[in-house]
Amino acid sequence: MKYKNLRLAFLMEIFVGFTTIISIALMGPKGITALALIALRPVLMKKEEIKNPEAYFKIFYKVLSNSLSIIFIMLILIIISIQFIPAYQSKLPPVKDLFILILPFFLLTHGVIGFVSSSDITKENN
Repeated sequence: MKYKNLRLAFLMEIFVGFTTIISIALMGPKGITALALIALRPVLMKKEEIKNPEAYFKIFYKVLSNSLSIIFIMLILIIISIQFIPAYQSKLPPVKDLFILILPFFLLTHGVIGFVSSSDITKENN
């Protein structure tokens, strides 16, 4: 099963990821509770059968691997900036707050990459 309107599903991921990042910036680590908004997605959106599962999952694998690659690069850059660039240490939030931001940033990047790739997904399904 997949969401009937994939673009709207990915836009919702972008919205929830961005909202969570803003709520963490305003309320601290307690702002992670804004991720609960993603639980509304199955209630609000209709699902349909996947017509071509092989092509569908191949494209979704690309979306997921690209998102994870971006998050991995972001983590490496954060660790390098914390360890080796002392000027950035005072400007960054505490390390425990930085790692709380990983999940919303993943949701945001997955939504953006999926939104950009959704035209390929709909092309492969038709």
